[in-house]
Amino acid sequence: MFQIFILALVAAFLFWRLKSVLGSREGFEKPISDSDKKQPPKNGNSNVVKLNSPYQDEDVADYVEIESVEAKTFVKIKNIDPDFSVGDFVEGAKFAYEEILMAFELGDLKKLESMTSSEVTKTFKEVIDDRANQGVTVEAVFGGVRDIKIKTVKLDQKTNDAEIKVFFQCELTYSVKDNSGELIDGNPNEIKKQRDLWTFARNLKSENFNWILVKTE
Repeated sequence: MFQIFILALVAAFLFWRLKSVLGSREGFEKPISDSDKKQPPKNGNSNVVKLNSPYQDEDVADYVEIESVEAKTFVKIKNIDPDFSVGDFVEGAKFAYEEILMAFELGDLKKLESMTSSEVTKTFKEVIDDRANQGVTVEAVFGGVRDIKIKTVKLDQKTNDAEIKVFFQCELTYSVKDNSGELIDGNPNEIKKQRDLWTFARNLKSENFNWILVKTE
C-alpha cells in the first residue's frame, strides 16, 4: 500500500512538471530537411524591391490579418532580410516543434541544446533529470501537427532581433512507466491533444538562418 502511494505521488509530480514545461493535454509534417533546424532557401535576388505594405505580399497575407501589427512587422522583417519567407518559417516551425517535443520526451539533450536557448534547455533538462532520478521512462508517439497559428511578431529595429510566437496543436500518445514497466500515467492507446505557445527568435543580420526556441508556454 505504501509503494502504491509513492507511485501515485511520483505520477502526480511528473504530470505537473510536464504540463508546466510543454503545455496542456486534453481528451480525446515534417516537410523540410533532416537538419536540426530550418534554414530557408536563398532566393538569389539581390535587387529586391522594398515592401511598403502587407498588401504587396501574399506570403504575409496568407498567415496573418493584413491590417494587423504582425503583418506590418513581417514587412519590416522582409525589408531587413529579403530571403525571409513566412511560409518557409511556418514549415520550419512545424518541423522544429516535432523534433524538440520528441527530443524532450526521449531525453535527447544534444538535440535540445542545438535547437533551443540555454534557458529553455535548462528547463527541459530539469524535467528529464527528475524522470531519471525517479527511475521512470516516457513513451510517446507523435501524431502530427493539427493546427498552427502565428500569434505575435516582434522586431527590435535597433538590434535586428526578431521574435515570432506560434500556437501549436498536435496529437500524440503518451505514457509514463516505472522501472518495473508498470504504467503510472497516460495511456499508450489513447490519442491526446496537446497545445503549446512557443516563441522562436533570430537576429536578422546573422548569417545563421536558424530560428531558436527561446520560450515555451
